[in-house]
Amino acid sequence: MVLDIRPGQHLRRLREHPLDTVNRITGEIGPRPATSLAEAQTAAYLDGRLRRAGLRVSVDPFRAAGNASADGVLLALLAAISVVLYYWLPLPSLFLSLWSLMIAVVMLRRPDAPLLVRRRQSQNVLATRATPQLPRWRVVLLAPLDSPAVMDRLTRWLGSDVRSLIGRVVACGLLALFALLGILDVRRLWWYAQVIPAAYLWLLALLDLRMLRTPATPGAISHAGALAVLLACAEDLAGLAQTELWIVALGASQIGAGLADLLRRYPFDSAATLFVGLEGIGAGTLSYVTREGLLRDQRADALLLQLVAATDASDPLINAEPRPYRHDRTLVGPLLRSGRRALTITCLDPSGEVPYQGSPNDRAEAVDAQVLDRAIRLIVALVRKIDLTEPP
Repeated sequence: MVLDIRPGQHLRRLREHPLDTVNRITGEIGPRPATSLAEAQTAAYLDGRLRRAGLRVSVDPFRAAGNASADGVLLALLAAISVVLYYWLPLPSLFLSLWSLMIAVVMLRRPDAPLLVRRRQSQNVLATRATPQLPRWRVVLLAPLDSPAVMDRLTRWLGSDVRSLIGRVVACGLLALFALLGILDVRRLWWYAQVIPAAYLWLLALLDLRMLRTPATPGAISHAGALAVLLACAEDLAGLAQTELWIVALGASQIGAGLADLLRRYPFDSAATLFVGLEGIGAGTLSYVTREGLLRDQRADALLLQLVAATDASDPLINAEPRPYRHDRTLVGPLLRSGRRALTITCLDPSGEVPYQGSPNDRAEAVDAQVLDRAIRLIVALVRKIDLTEPP
């Protein structure tokens, strides 16, 4: 009997199916808090897979905080002191509230560098595939190594990521405003008004303390599915003519520390570098994010949006949807705010959220293998379309 083995067929059989990758990460390794041993084990697993795929791999260590810090407790203490102090010394209370406002603004602008937290080692896994000639494009595919903490809906709505940081700035601003108005108008009404933002800061502080003791989710959809898609794309994206491929798994991604370290080490050319963030892939509707942001509307790169829409239209098996995203911070959010060219590919439920995000039920059983396959088809075809596109 003669076996008909086409070129590359044997190699494909040796590859691990994306769903098996999800099972391996969530089952054998399990929950992956930032800076944990499980996160490092995931990095080692990706290192081996990427080397087998023929990419040049390096691991960049850095020190980072976990997924929560006690900075909110500091602000709550300062707010309480400010309110009490105002009863006898209004002017020093105003200066203290202004100091608190400055700290809150720093926390909003630098979420990757909390003040009151013990830093441990995390790492980014980088793999590159060069081109035979001078590249015209550089495509950087990003996915998170860690998994988010278990959070109920109220905790996610009040204390998660951007909302809590913005809320602290607003609360500290109100404290300063009420203190100033109290100096101009000596009625005690303004002293009583300060209790409201101070109580809100204490509510966020209690949520932070709870988060310090909360375990991480298994993270099958957030974010083992994205890692499985990342590995499959790395194996399939060979032979690019004018595009240098970067595959990056980011450590401590929930606070943005991995991305911040990546940008410090590698000053990418803004015009020729296209970032594609993969997160929350595995269930729900496969989507590409057209715009995001709570305070300021951040639109994805126009060229990437054009190419991903054309890619989706050319393959009926992909069936991705353009969607806005108004919830937690995405991987590429800081890139968009700094003017870089970026796009997020994710999966969203009808309410616009990633399915099972922050849930202890975010396990491999919740992952749809067809969604993983469609995401791989979309990203591989998108990168190949970029490779055929002439820079402006």
